[in-house]
Amino acid sequence: MKGAVLYGVLLLAHGGAPQWNADVEAIRKTVDAKVPAEAALGMADDEAIQGAIDRLEARGVQRIVAVPLFVNSASEVLDQTRFLLGLRKDPSQTLRDALANLPPEEHARMMKMEGHHRMFSTQRVKHRVPLSMAPALDDSKTLAEILLARAKALSKDPRSEAVVLVAHGPVDDKANDIWLATLGRLAQRLRSKGGFAGALVGTLRDDSVPDVKDKAIEELRKKVSEEIARKHRLLVVPVLIARGGIEDHVIQALTGLDYAWSGETICPDPRIAGWIEAEAAKTARDSARRK
Repeated sequence: MKGAVLYGVLLLAHGGAPQWNADVEAIRKTVDAKVPAEAALGMADDEAIQGAIDRLEARGVQRIVAVPLFVNSASEVLDQTRFLLGLRKDPSQTLRDALANLPPEEHARMMKMEGHHRMFSTQRVKHRVPLSMAPALDDSKTLAEILLARAKALSKDPRSEAVVLVAHGPVDDKANDIWLATLGRLAQRLRSKGGFAGALVGTLRDDSVPDVKDKAIEELRKKVSEEIARKHRLLVVPVLIARGGIEDHVIQALTGLDYAWSGETICPDPRIAGWIEAEAAKTARDSARRK
C-alpha cells in the first residue's frame, strides 16, 4: 500500500467457539487484503479493543472505522462498546444488569471465550487518530441477500411456504421492538423477492430474565403454529452471525413444531467482507466530511 494509509477497520465481533472465531478471522484477512483490518472479539472487552486499535495505529492509519459484525445496531453490547470508544456518554446499564443475572455456569462458560474476560469495564480505550463507528448489519441489502439464499436452499414450492426469521435478540424491551421491526422489513423483502406465501419473525431474548425469555418463545411458537394452521410449509432461518450454540436454542424453542431447517448462519459468506469494506469506506468518507 503506497503513501498514507487513510483509514483502518476495527472489526468488532462477539466471538465464541473456535469455529466462530475462525470464521471472523477469515473475514478479517479478506478485508485486510484491501485495507488494514484488525479484529476485537468479545462483549465490549476494552483490552481486546485497545489491542486492535494499537495494532492499527502501528500500521500507520490516519483514521479508524469500527465496523460491528453484529445483527442489529440496537444492542446493549454495542452501547457499551460505544462508551468504551468515547462515542457514548454513559456505560450500558442494561448490559451490566444482564451480566449480573447470568447463571453461574453460563458466566463461567462465557469467561472461557476469547475476548470475554472483561465483559463489563468502564476503562475507556485510547486512540491517537480520529475514530468513528459504522452501523451493524440491520436490514442491509447484503443481509437480505444472504437470508434469501438460506431460505431458497430450504424451499420446494415458495407459493405454499412461509419464511421464519429468528434472531437472538437484545435484553432491553425498546431495543427488542427495533429488532422485530428490522427483522420484519427483511422478512417482507424475502417474501417479495422469493415469492413466498408468508413471512414472520421472532427473537429468543436469550440473555433476558426467564419470564421475558419465556414470553418471547411463546410468541414465536404462536406465530409459527398459526402459519402451520394455514397449511404453509415453514422455512426457519436463523439470523445469527455464525454457528456457536445459539442455533440449538432455536431448535429447542420450536420443539414439537414441523419446519424445514439447515441451521446455516450468516457466516461464512463471501458477501460479508464486501459489506464491511463498503460500510467502512462510507463511514470514513462521512466522518472526514464532518471534520
